[in-house]
Amino acid sequence: MSSSILSTIQQRNKLFLIGPFGSGKSHLALERIRWLLGQERVRGDDILVLAPQRTVGRPYWEALSRPDVPPGPPVQIATVAGLARNAVALYWPLLAQEAGFAQPSREPTFLTLETAQFHMARFVDAAIDRGDFDAIRVERNRVISQILDNLNKAALHGFSLDEAYRRLALAVPQGEQRTARLNALKAAQAISQEFRALCLQESLVDFSLWIQLFNRHVLTNPWSRTHLFRSYRHLVMENSEEDTFTAHQLVKAWLPHLESALILQDEDAGFRVFLGADPAGVEELAQLCDQRLRLEERWVTSPSLQRLEQLVDRAIRGPRAPKAPLEADRPQEASGSSRDGDDGASLPLYFQPHRFYPQMIRWVVDEIQRLVEEEGVEPGQIAVLAPFVSDALRFSLQTGLTERGIPSASHRPSRPLRVEPAARALLTLAALAHPIWQLLPPPADVTAMLQVAIQELDPVRAHLLGRVAYGVRGERAGQLRSFAGLKPRVQQRITYRLGERYDRLREWLEAYRAEPTFTPLDQFFARIFGEVLSQPGYGFHDDPDAARIAKQLVHSARNFRWAVEGSLESRLASDLEAPGQEDGLATLGAEGAPQGMSPAHRVGRAYLELVESGALGALYLPSWQEDQSAVFIAPAYTFLMRNRPVDVQFWLDVGSTGWWERLYQPLTHPYVLSNRWPKEQAWSDLDEFQHRQSMLRRLVLGLVRRTRQRIYLGMSDYGESGLEQRGPLLTLINRVLVQEKRAPIPLP
Repeated sequence: MSSSILSTIQQRNKLFLIGPFGSGKSHLALERIRWLLGQERVRGDDILVLAPQRTVGRPYWEALSRPDVPPGPPVQIATVAGLARNAVALYWPLLAQEAGFAQPSREPTFLTLETAQFHMARFVDAAIDRGDFDAIRVERNRVISQILDNLNKAALHGFSLDEAYRRLALAVPQGEQRTARLNALKAAQAISQEFRALCLQESLVDFSLWIQLFNRHVLTNPWSRTHLFRSYRHLVMENSEEDTFTAHQLVKAWLPHLESALILQDEDAGFRVFLGADPAGVEELAQLCDQRLRLEERWVTSPSLQRLEQLVDRAIRGPRAPKAPLEADRPQEASGSSRDGDDGASLPLYFQPHRFYPQMIRWVVDEIQRLVEEEGVEPGQIAVLAPFVSDALRFSLQTGLTERGIPSASHRPSRPLRVEPAARALLTLAALAHPIWQLLPPPADVTAMLQVAIQELDPVRAHLLGRVAYGVRGERAGQLRSFAGLKPRVQQRITYRLGERYDRLREWLEAYRAEPTFTPLDQFFARIFGEVLSQPGYGFHDDPDAARIAKQLVHSARNFRWAVEGSLESRLASDLEAPGQEDGLATLGAEGAPQGMSPAHRVGRAYLELVESGALGALYLPSWQEDQSAVFIAPAYTFLMRNRPVDVQFWLDVGSTGWWERLYQPLTHPYVLSNRWPKEQAWSDLDEFQHRQSMLRRLVLGLVRRTRQRIYLGMSDYGESGLEQRGPLLTLINRVLVQEKRAPIPLP
């Protein structure tokens, strides 16, 4: 790093720093923070690092927790959502009545994604029963998540609900289904309004509402605004292109009050558009800074990979004139020094076409084994990426790698909790431990639970044990029979050693059932994990992934209990006072609850039904902290948001259109629901094509820039669903190969 750059960083200025991933922007941001703490004697709590999501801010937390950092209060690392939530909680007495809450003196209950889905579910269920969503083929939980997404984006962009849904109507194509699609949007708008009314009535504050309260009340009240802006004197904004319109507006208003500011932008990024990111808004922040600085030197990718970037860019956008230098550009050293003799002469792309999908998976596993055993590549330096990671793909890869003795870890943020084997086992045990809930698990779930919970119990013996030991009807319904009560022939097949482990689990459940007081569900999960499942001989022992899932389930159930138990008790009381009303639990989406059940039991039962319905899990930071000594398997966009490079990447299913297409979301739209889109302009097929091309370019460049050595392309003539594979990414790769005068990949 040149001395001129360091001298610019070590000033109390307002600096805008742009460069590709791996050019050292975050390193310079940490240098400024250390300079402020050490040389300038600035208190740590006067410095704010603003990140688009908590996972992006974690490297700052790790770097600033080291012993060489000057002592004192810690530097504050936060997201705009976190700032807004804390501000709303702090200034609640000032804003509650003005914002229209029915009980301004009542403390607010902040909702997670899971609890927001729970409260909205009853409105969606009523609409589905009326047939309001018959015209769209979307699962119930996706309807809920898309309506919540509309609320969130409307708040982030400052739209009213009416304006948000007027914009969404612009994206409905002409045709026979247009009227039905518009009616579905009207139903979604009505649900949004019902949900907002419920929040105001019961002091429930979901993400969209606390952003709205922050923008409309905290930032417009002179007292709270002044107090907020005086809380920090120095700002570092990381990955500003991934942040939202609300974040950019906040920083624009804050800049005049700051002593110094450093705003970082990854060039050609902006991957979180579907979550509300506003890459175009970064230019407005740059114009307000005293200086701009572009970094060109690369510290991650080799010259050959940088050449691949150029070829990809040219293949999508065509030849372009060189970038005009920024006003305050500094001279740089030659870009990308040679590594290991890499002079950029050949592209580090490796591939082998296959006819069928399973052949491609076997090839990937074989190549990973060769890299680890013959070339000495650490498993943690390998990432296996796909547009979507299905359960079958994940299972096939992890099973194949485990057989070769290679550790692997997988992360899919949109994966519901119920599909995780460890979570399903805990949910099944919860149903067995609480017969009063009358939620008897099916035999298949009990079999799967036994296989996960008891170490060394294979699927065949788990099926046998579940079939003979689990009662499905009569007095034994929902109960597990003792191992001693099974036929000797069955005992011998299962083995007495595994039978002893089974009996210990069964006896724990029986003892729990006999306890006179009810244990909240989150505490039940923690107890059975600590007292049984994590012990030697059981499935969660020495399994970090299962422990992570258990911890997430505990946090999820606890947050759910905190968010709903107060409102549940009040509704039950009101139902008892109103004769002829249905069971109060039905108003919370848990129909059919047995009469006489206590509120605590109702909360536990309602949570189990929520997770079983397929509700999406909230973002839990530990789930992003994968084992860095294991092969990482994830969707491509999830990998990009980790902001961590690897030596080798595998791109699977490169012929799939999933690399280019957006998910089918008929009730929401990330582009028209933005301040950057003209409010009266309809969305056309040409707009869709252009945005797909733009996102494909950003995606490929982002992946290449997070690779140190080479990229393997996994491809098959027929994809996972048996269809031929001729997607745009495959076409793009062939255009790159032709530019290099290499033979293109043959299409089926």
